[in-house]
Amino acid sequence: MTGRARIAAAVAALGAVTGTAQALASSSPFFESPSRNIGCVILDGTARCDILTRSWKPPARPSKCPHIVDFGQGLMVSVTGPARFVCAGDTSMDPQAPILGYGHTLSRGGLSCSSATTGMTCRSTRTGHGFFISRQGYRLF
Repeated sequence: MTGRARIAAAVAALGAVTGTAQALASSSPFFESPSRNIGCVILDGTARCDILTRSWKPPARPSKCPHIVDFGQGLMVSVTGPARFVCAGDTSMDPQAPILGYGHTLSRGGLSCSSATTGMTCRSTRTGHGFFISRQGYRLF
């Protein structure tokens, strides 16, 4: 393979890996950060992102979150409510999910998630409530 062919193949592969929000809009509701450390889903009026590796700890488990499920593995926001920690027995991580490339935003049903090298930000476009999640930290707003 010539140098020019290698560059063309690398550019094509990069485009396939990073994808675009447009391509994601018609596919699965699941998507992941390019590092595959953050997996998200926008479905049924909720945006949720779970994280595999993090250097922070979630707050104490609330009494309303049963001990038979996980707590704090991610954050979520609904179209109409505030952001909160996940209390669930499932995950939004899907190794087959498409990548939302850095610098891209996916919007569905009044919710949007933006991928950046610093982490993932999801928000309700109606209320402004949302969250930021990364390996280093999180923020609810």
